Amino acid sequence: MFATSTPEIPITPLQDSLFRKHCLDVRMARLDLVHPEVSGNKWFKLKYNLIHAQRHGVNRVVSFGGPFSNHIHALAWTGRQLGIETVGVIRGEPVSNHTLSDAAKWGMQLVFVNRKEYRERYSAEYCQRLSERFGATVIPEGGSNTLAVQGVAEVVPTLTMDRQSPDVICVATGTGGTIAGVIAGAGPSVRVEGYPVLKGASFLRDDIKRLLPSISGLSSWELDLEAHYGGYGKVSSEHLALWRELEERFATPLDPIYTSKMLRRFLERVEAGCYLPQSKILLLHTGGLQGARSFELSP
Repeated sequence: MFATSTPEIPITPLQDSLFRKHCLDVRMARLDLVHPEVSGNKWFKLKYNLIHAQRHGVNRVVSFGGPFSNHIHALAWTGRQLGIETVGVIRGEPVSNHTLSDAAKWGMQLVFVNRKEYRERYSAEYCQRLSERFGATVIPEGGSNTLAVQGVAEVVPTLTMDRQSPDVICVATGTGGTIAGVIAGAGPSVRVEGYPVLKGASFLRDDIKRLLPSISGLSSWELDLEAHYGGYGKVSSEHLALWRELEERFATPLDPIYTSKMLRRFLERVEAGCYLPQSKILLLHTGGLQGARSFELSP
């Protein structure tokens, strides 16, 4: 599936009186439309991870995620298509839901661990034990590593607005792999804004720097730490209502964890006058729609 050319990503204008008031050209890159199962940024983050596995004769991979993980869902489907066995280390007590049922149907072995053990997922020793236990190569949570950055970076130059680079690219940020790829691929004329969905996510600055290639000509970038609205996976009744309102306002399916929070915070920044008039701004819809299933509101 990765042997074909990079899929074309639809870019749709977002019409809104707020944008007209501030004289902004705002559009959304619909990565959620790239593939029905490998949603959004996951196609690009998994691409070189799995190509690397195939080239090195790896027949089993293990990775990490929560019970509604987009990464786990995408990895299970892709592994089945490529003939690579998959193991998902899932945070929390054993549960059954649509996301994990899909993964199991596609052949993923699900291993539930408590939150204390799950926090070890970045430990080299823990990953080595998992590798030996399952005879597998470990892919980080979210797929975020230098191979993921490579996959994201190569598609970013195709994300143009009237054949011109945008002035600003905005992206929801979880583990940091996607924004690192955007920074690496966008070019020095573009400013990249990351919207972490984790509370107290200042640590991501160092994580992102570690993922960035040591090359010149990278985009300038910043993180807005106010886009979590309570923390990762936290969806208040206020945000639940706003999520659905934003879907209707922009006629676009969103998720409650990533893109809706990024869009909500972006609108607040527009209202605060954070952008120069005539700016071309591109919002990345990174998929994440498994999160909607946790509310039994499948898009």
